[in-house]
Amino acid sequence: MSRSSLVVAGTLIALGVLAWFLTSRSPPPTEPATVAVGEATSPAPEPAPAQDAEPAKPAARTPSPAAGAPPRIATREEFIQALDARGLDGEKLLDAYRDWRVARGYLGADPLTGVTAESAPAQMYAAMDRATQKSLADSGDLGAMQAYAAGSLPGDPVTAAEYFGRAAAMGSAAAMAEVANVLAAIGDQDPGGPGNDPTFPGRLLALRGGEPNRDLGLDAVAWTLAAIRLHGPIVATPAGLARTQALERSPDKSLLAAACGRSLAILADLSATGAGPGSGVLPPAFLAEKALYDRLPCRDTPAPVMPPRALERCTSSPAVGESNRAVELWVCGEN
Repeated sequence: MSRSSLVVAGTLIALGVLAWFLTSRSPPPTEPATVAVGEATSPAPEPAPAQDAEPAKPAARTPSPAAGAPPRIATREEFIQALDARGLDGEKLLDAYRDWRVARGYLGADPLTGVTAESAPAQMYAAMDRATQKSLADSGDLGAMQAYAAGSLPGDPVTAAEYFGRAAAMGSAAAMAEVANVLAAIGDQDPGGPGNDPTFPGRLLALRGGEPNRDLGLDAVAWTLAAIRLHGPIVATPAGLARTQALERSPDKSLLAAACGRSLAILADLSATGAGPGSGVLPPAFLAEKALYDRLPCRDTPAPVMPPRALERCTSSPAVGESNRAVELWVCGEN
């Protein structure tokens, strides 16, 4: 082969090797572009919140009763609110409730009407001397009767029972409860009279109906039941119910029957004296003990305690009263 032919052949071989080298290499991978700070770009997505971050809390609000929960009624404001929530005029019904209480001898403080001890009508009578109280009481002043009776305790329970009894005859439901309290305190004991009063033993015997061994504790239950019969469930108190239920648990069922019968006799006596106007009338709204008539005795006696007829036009619903006690809110409408 000539020298020129060798040169040509070597050149062709070199070109082939170069072509093979260029075509067999893959292009290098493209690196993601690095964006400098401040360089214009499309908006970046918001960073995810930290895992322990708490969601924003709503502003604090005054807690309200859960749906269907009984309302708490222990103050005047709560009483009005509960009535307003039923579409009633709470202020008007509460005024009628207050008037009912005053007319029936409840002259002391009452949180449900907003009456404080300082502003209560009883305060005026308590500030009087005993002679003035007695003079007004003997002339027929209901508040004076109750003040004079209360001032006779604890030394002269017979006088207290006498004057509370007079107030009860004028329609005082509060006085009926006080008669029960006085008699329960005496029970079957003979308390000492005031000073050297020679008339005390005879008056105590008269209080026992001429029966020296009569247990006045039974009469206390009878007065409690008579008050409920006459004035309705509003006058029932935890203390009074405790006495009636204690008697109901007695193994001697004749004692309970006697107390139930005596309660009717008390009503007959009060009726004979008039028992005051408005007996049996209920206020348009009031609180009462829960399931009262299921808790009263006398059911299996000839003298069961029945709800007053006026209660038939009232409706009740659960509520929570003072000291978180379960009670019932009765609404009878506006009179």
